[in-house]
Amino acid sequence: MLLTRVASAAVLIPIIVGVILLGEPWLSLLVGIVAFLALVEVIALLDGAGFEPPQVLALAVGIAVTGAGLVAANAALVGGLLSDLLRVTATPGLPVVAFAAAVILLGMAAFARPDPRAGFLSWATTSFGVAYVGLLAPFIALVGHLGAPASSAATGIAGLRPGVAWTLLLVLVVWGYDTGAYLTGRWLGRRRLIDHISPSKTLEGLAGGLVIGTLAAGLGAWLVGLEPWHPLLIGPLVGIAAQAGDLAESLVKRAAGRKESGFLIPGHGGMLDRIDSFLFAAPVLAAYALFVAGASA
Repeated sequence: MLLTRVASAAVLIPIIVGVILLGEPWLSLLVGIVAFLALVEVIALLDGAGFEPPQVLALAVGIAVTGAGLVAANAALVGGLLSDLLRVTATPGLPVVAFAAAVILLGMAAFARPDPRAGFLSWATTSFGVAYVGLLAPFIALVGHLGAPASSAATGIAGLRPGVAWTLLLVLVVWGYDTGAYLTGRWLGRRRLIDHISPSKTLEGLAGGLVIGTLAAGLGAWLVGLEPWHPLLIGPLVGIAAQAGDLAESLVKRAAGRKESGFLIPGHGGMLDRIDSFLFAAPVLAAYALFVAGASA
């Protein structure tokens, strides 16, 4: 199992890092593809849990909400009709408008259920699935558009664009936390973290992940050009968010009676299994960059 995980990571890591270094539009294209695959898996999990989502409609509106988020993240780069859409929806924001439309359409689809309780559960859980991936995944692309922090030059260390450096910071902390938690939990884990959701997670794994995640944050912060004290906050904050994202997905899988969201990536499960931590970690890092580090959006 461990060798399979390592082999898959050895293939995927160079691709992901390469896309991050290339920047847009490749980053948003990757996020869009990953979000599409994750939406397919979320819908399947909701169906497996007995909530019977309207699968085609759910996938369609999920893609629309994700696309709206990616367009908003690339606001400075788009033109024509997309620019007009951003302008007319500026007050609530295009992703909010897209999600509101999705909730309305999914509610109307629920009218067809003969049992009102079943219809409501389908409407509520499918709306959650769309928000879970469609609203959160675009934050990964948003991180790629963050500007330099207030205390740093416009260009980061080694000539990296600020958005590239921030995205590398995100990836380093999440992967560092994930690796540290996995290895520490495997070797030293004794006390369960939240047994009823994920029995394999341990307090020792959490501690090991936070240590490695904070060390990785030190490297990432250096790339961004942050002052030395920032990793002491970024590591624990983003690390805990990454763990929460993993547990949130485990909650959905538990409801569906599944151990993995899919089998797309050998040794790692489905696409959702690989991005669950990023879905929570990216918004947290974006908020930190904007409100604490003083980065521009």
